Amino acid sequence: MTTKRRGKSREIARSAISVLSEHGVRNARLADIGAGLGMTGAHLLYYFESKTDLFMAALRIVESDLREKAVAAFADLPTAKERWRWLLNAAAPNGLRDSNLMMWLEAWTEAVHDPAVHQLITELEAGWQGLVREVLEFGKTTGELEPDLDVDTFVEGFSALLDGLTIRVVVGYRPVDKARIVEICDRFADSQLRWNTAAAV
Repeated sequence: MTTKRRGKSREIARSAISVLSEHGVRNARLADIGAGLGMTGAHLLYYFESKTDLFMAALRIVESDLREKAVAAFADLPTAKERWRWLLNAAAPNGLRDSNLMMWLEAWTEAVHDPAVHQLITELEAGWQGLVREVLEFGKTTGELEPDLDVDTFVEGFSALLDGLTIRVVVGYRPVDKARIVEICDRFADSQLRWNTAAAV
């Protein structure tokens, strides 16, 4: 794929996020996705093999955006606790039908039936958990966290908790907002993490 075509594919995938999150993979029409770009549905298939292929590219962008923002933010956050707070705030859903997290709801549903989507979310979830793990391991090196912290178990539990709370928010069947999610996750974290003052650099 040429650089120009790769750039156009990324532009299409980013534009598709809002349509795919609003209507879902099965209900979104390629014509609706292409309309905002002045393209036909058939034209989109020049860049993507299928609507599912486009969806997966869009989900990759959602996750790569988060990682890029995290890396940039961490450059100005010297302690692991500050980085942890940033990650928690960034990952908690912003409200009913948060478009980025609606993409994850779609992915979880599609993954049950589509091996390619299953493989993708396995990869992306590992990347997200890796980001959390990096922060906690960094906390061990700074002395903010105890060296015997079972990072893997904590990360798995935290991810499951956040996923469950996210479903409640973006689907809207339980009245819980971002602030409440952060509070609940904080309480879970406080029961597992014993933050110390960072060692002087």
